[in-house]
Amino acid sequence: MIFDRLADAIAKHAKLIVVLWIAILLVSVPLALKSGDVMKYDVNDMAAEDSESIQGMMVMGQYYPSGGVDVSSVPIIVIKYSTAEEIALSEKFVGYLTEHAPEYVDADGKQKLSSRAPFVSMGTQEKAGLEGGIFLAGVVYDSSFEGNITDDTSALRSFISQQKEKFDGTNPGFAGVSTYLTGTTAISADMAEGALKDISRIDPFTVLLILVLVGLFFRSFVTSATPPMTIGFAFIVTLALIYGIGQILNIFFITEMMILVSMMGAGCDYCIFIIARYREGLRSGLGHDKALHEAVVWAGESIATSGASVIIGFGAMSICSISIVSTMGICLAIGILVALLAALTMIPAILELIHDKIFWPTSVDSFREGGKATKGWFGWFGRLGERYFEGSSRFSLKHAKAIVIATVLVTVPAAYMMANAELSYDMVSSMQTGESGEGMDLIGDYANQGMLMPNYVVFESSEPLADIQSFDASAFAPLIGMGLVTQETAAMMSQMKSLTWSRSYGSLDVDGLCSGIAKDPNVAAISGPFVWESEVSKATRELIAEGTADPTPTQIVDRVISDSPETMALYVTNTLQTIRAAGLPDAMIVAGAGSAIDYLVNTLSRSVGGSFANSADGNGTVDYITVTYSTVDAAMSPKSMRTISGAESTINSFMDANPVLESKWVTGSAAVMYDISNAVGAEFDKIEIIVVILIIILLFVVMKSYLIPIRSVLTILMSICWTLAVTHLLFTDVLGVSVMWLIPMILLVICLGLGMDYDILLTTRIKENVIKGMSNDDAIHHAVTHTGSVITICGLIMGGAFGTLMLSSMVMMQQFGFALCFAILCDALVVRTYIVPAIMHLLGKWNWVGPKFMRRGTA
Repeated sequence: MIFDRLADAIAKHAKLIVVLWIAILLVSVPLALKSGDVMKYDVNDMAAEDSESIQGMMVMGQYYPSGGVDVSSVPIIVIKYSTAEEIALSEKFVGYLTEHAPEYVDADGKQKLSSRAPFVSMGTQEKAGLEGGIFLAGVVYDSSFEGNITDDTSALRSFISQQKEKFDGTNPGFAGVSTYLTGTTAISADMAEGALKDISRIDPFTVLLILVLVGLFFRSFVTSATPPMTIGFAFIVTLALIYGIGQILNIFFITEMMILVSMMGAGCDYCIFIIARYREGLRSGLGHDKALHEAVVWAGESIATSGASVIIGFGAMSICSISIVSTMGICLAIGILVALLAALTMIPAILELIHDKIFWPTSVDSFREGGKATKGWFGWFGRLGERYFEGSSRFSLKHAKAIVIATVLVTVPAAYMMANAELSYDMVSSMQTGESGEGMDLIGDYANQGMLMPNYVVFESSEPLADIQSFDASAFAPLIGMGLVTQETAAMMSQMKSLTWSRSYGSLDVDGLCSGIAKDPNVAAISGPFVWESEVSKATRELIAEGTADPTPTQIVDRVISDSPETMALYVTNTLQTIRAAGLPDAMIVAGAGSAIDYLVNTLSRSVGGSFANSADGNGTVDYITVTYSTVDAAMSPKSMRTISGAESTINSFMDANPVLESKWVTGSAAVMYDISNAVGAEFDKIEIIVVILIIILLFVVMKSYLIPIRSVLTILMSICWTLAVTHLLFTDVLGVSVMWLIPMILLVICLGLGMDYDILLTTRIKENVIKGMSNDDAIHHAVTHTGSVITICGLIMGGAFGTLMLSSMVMMQQFGFALCFAILCDALVVRTYIVPAIMHLLGKWNWVGPKFMRRGTA
């Protein structure tokens, strides 16, 4: 038997095993310290590369101008005001920031922000019934900025804070006004910082919890430190391996948070199983060698089977096309494998080297009848536990039918609730934290929550939709001679380009497409490519309709700015302010700058793409156009997911009506999550089936029974149903927060893996008793009374380890923490203590019916 040979090998080479683990640890430390460098925080990295949204992003990256400004990547300043005076001061403060933008430089003294319009006012947002409102401004980085905007968040915040202190000195009325830096880049930066803070808070608490619980259970300082120390070794080794994996795969930061609690929970359970079985052998009179050998053989089989089931569960996640799921599965499977190896080798090696001194300052004799550990408060709790499990076992055997009926009555409505509950794919809202989270909350209160994460519909045309060419500098000479423009203005304009729309574009009813998509009440704003001539005509008609007989150019330009939809306002405002600041009169802007404005607005907003984006001189054709729309609800909320789905028919009809259009892609961060939401259902079912089948096969081989594997899986699935129902009730109905889509998947694989620990420990003990000649009921009673305390302490450790995730500042991690903690505790304290014994009692001899060639001594 493999575990017999393992026990013998450990007895002979204990010192070598410990030395090897120390050597591996020393090699792993430098790489483990770098593991944080490979963690990802961008939701756009989650979807499969062949998904429509990712393909659309690739198209925009290849054929759209790199100097454009994506509103979803622009840092946003949110200023909370209460009075009209504070609105004026907010506008003034943005101007003050613009004046001092040249002071914000990199290490080489190069200005980071745009020299044309570094801070762009996006106006005010107010909502009826709420006091005051918010003033928004975008921060535009220069196209030459070589750094990472997300990584620059902290420095930008510091700069804005310093400038506000100076501004407050001359404008005391602004001193009490709060400002926030948010947007997707700031959210990603705060996620990274929040994750580090969460880990620094969760990890020590997890270790402390384990030290206390194990110390109380074994009444020993040494024993309490041994499991977390052993798994700590394994954790460092795992981080080193993750650093290597991160060089080729996208690993998301929540993986690192999940790994520690999973390894500490499961790994410490494995260690405790072996140590507890060793102590039990010593207490029963076996010598050290025999007790250790039996602990490795019997507890080793249990934890190896349990570890294999966990690895199967996590390994099945690796087939998922969604990278956040697949890489998490790979990393967690590796973590559990390393923890299992450490528990199977290092723990027995330590026991071999220090014998029963591992229980210091308590001796094994003190645990025997009449010993010190059987007296006082420790003895009282021990006897209380023994009486409890004696009673629970007898109760389960006596009232087995009633327990099973009650279980079914609870499970059916829980399963119905679980099947009909709506899940959320709003990863950003569930993980936002810090200052950016507060800013997003204000935007949610006063504005459209989806404004910072619009959706992009990219169309490819078989014919050029526009032509982009450089201006002829000589064309400005007459204008200079007439005094209409200055030399400086002419020089600036000659450096721009003109965009001339083709007949092919004129044949497209883009406005009709926008109107069709906008019929969804959740669509807050929508815009296609910007056409200056059309916007001027529209503004003129509106002004005349309002009673202005002969609108002035200034009135027309101002109206174009104010009428710009939310999805285009930043770019229109930025462009027209820049042209005005260069000295071009409004009359010339209205009459003669249209092609230049179209070029600037559409390239800034990345509304057009084509050959010009990759040509050396920037001239060429426009072969791609983009329609952009934002939502009222949060961009990734269930309602906004339905908006993306609802727009598909309108977009497809537009494609059918315009043969010139060859392809289309719907992209953006929300569209990425939409693709994930479509893929996850089918893939989750596939993963679930694979996990269930493989675990049933594993248990069938180990237990040599037809029914036990099925019963084990069904009771775990029952626990999952209960947990998901309670999680939905708590978070959705009580706290008003939708449950994230990852929760059911992770809960399934973790519970089918880690939750199987307790079932395997109990069932293998019952099997061992049956092999030794006990009747079915006696075997059940003996197993429950002798494993109840171990299962309980392990359940408290694992449940507590996962429960520490509720200390996180991120809602999704809090949901993970609650769901996993509840599931593990429910399984350990209720299912394995009452329901499994009741079912096995009712099954009787059918528990052990299996293939004859595999039974070998089972009853």
